[in-house]
Amino acid sequence: MKIGIIANKAYSEEIGQFFHHFLDWLRVNRVDFCVESEFAVIAGYPHGIDLLTMMQEADMLIILGGDGTILRAARLMGKRQIPMLGIRFGRLGFLAELSGQTYDAELKEILSGKYRIDERMVLEAQVLPEDERFYAVNDVVALRSPSSRLLTTEVYVDEVYMNTFRSDGLIVASPTGSTAYSMSAGGPILSPGINAMVINPICPHMLSNRPTVISGDCCINIRFRELSDGCVLSIDGQQDIPVKADTAVNVKKSPYSVKLVRSLNSSFFSVVRNKLKWTQ
Repeated sequence: MKIGIIANKAYSEEIGQFFHHFLDWLRVNRVDFCVESEFAVIAGYPHGIDLLTMMQEADMLIILGGDGTILRAARLMGKRQIPMLGIRFGRLGFLAELSGQTYDAELKEILSGKYRIDERMVLEAQVLPEDERFYAVNDVVALRSPSSRLLTTEVYVDEVYMNTFRSDGLIVASPTGSTAYSMSAGGPILSPGINAMVINPICPHMLSNRPTVISGDCCINIRFRELSDGCVLSIDGQQDIPVKADTAVNVKKSPYSVKLVRSLNSSFFSVVRNKLKWTQ
């Protein structure tokens, strides 16, 4: 098995200190590996390779960073999704499986083949009329600009009118994204294996406008009304697409999924209990 290593450049000092010790660990354990060239330059590692080459050579990716780094790696891979194992250096992340302080025993188990693959839904956002397509693991979010008035969005589900929301924005979240922005906006937590999406208005003007869970097989159509001020469509909080008055957005389940490597003894609810400080 060959491992590809991708790291969060924003944590370069912290991860940089860990990085060289980790490479020594891989060598001692006779693990074949390659390193993404952009981080290799920052870390002073002379043998980095470009991402396209890594996608062709690696059987598994190890992601050094938090959930944002995993989301970035998933987006860069596109349709060729290689299993990803996250080693956490962020704060609240739900996607990274291992900790940078306690990875040793669990990583040995995983590299010996004792792991499972956790497949996660990916959202496809089609921006009309340009027919541009973007892919999100967590969420697709329409946001008003800081100085603009409330955003008015008409929402249709499978071409059937659902509601018109007047709010600060609108979140369409996958089950994975249900523990991200949507949860902060009062949305429900979905088990990651469920085939569903959440439609969640951000600070709606009407208190009766509540988060709604719909089938993952549906197509959500968002139309923008009274768009006199700025608005952007945010993809996983990492890509911002300006929205014009004549723009519409279709959001549906993508034909491919993201593959996360999990320890055999890990579970979604144990992660949620730990991260959200639920009663033990």
